[in-house]
Amino acid sequence: MAGAGTWAVFTVETEAGPAALVVIGALLFFVAIMGRQIKEVGLTDGVLAYAELKNRIRNADSPQARVDIATAAATANPAIQHDPEIQELSHAAYEEIVAGNLVEIFGQEAVHSSGPYDRGVDITVTVNNKKAGIETLFGLPDRHLSAQRLLNKVEGMLNGSPDMDAVIIVSTMHEPPLSVLGAARDRAAANGKTFQYVRWNSNSDGPQLERVLRDHLQA
Repeated sequence: MAGAGTWAVFTVETEAGPAALVVIGALLFFVAIMGRQIKEVGLTDGVLAYAELKNRIRNADSPQARVDIATAAATANPAIQHDPEIQELSHAAYEEIVAGNLVEIFGQEAVHSSGPYDRGVDITVTVNNKKAGIETLFGLPDRHLSAQRLLNKVEGMLNGSPDMDAVIIVSTMHEPPLSVLGAARDRAAANGKTFQYVRWNSNSDGPQLERVLRDHLQA
């Protein structure tokens, strides 16, 4: 393509088409020698969007860096957050951050239930012989968690972790309407449990999460 574009520059009067061939050919040559997978080529800004973004998230040097990259990319292009692999990478990083914060607060009483057999929750915290199951949900901080997603998560936690005394959802997103939160609390109460939604976007939110957990697990 680069060769055809170069030849066309000197043999035809129009310039846009031959110039595009040169640019695209050079880009494809660069991608070939770098060994990068092509998922989407943005000719307007010269980025290899999804494949490059996944590599950046995957290779970031900390969970917080992975979350920051994913958030910035999704803010610029919200469609990115619907990619399953990016969703998985983002959620795993966010879950790791929250779990690390809880381990700092509660020590061995906080257990990160990573892996395919997490019994319905991501993290458990035990205080006064009572146990809270925590599910983390990552999304754009300026968005609200949908009512259906919240209720589905609560139902899954109640069914998957029947030994929990409290079920807690921790999310980057704004909470749903009060009526939806009330329905979630009623559903948990019907199973003899308590429910709380906590918005958590940085370690500075740790004290609030600690207060919520201690309130729900008091003797």
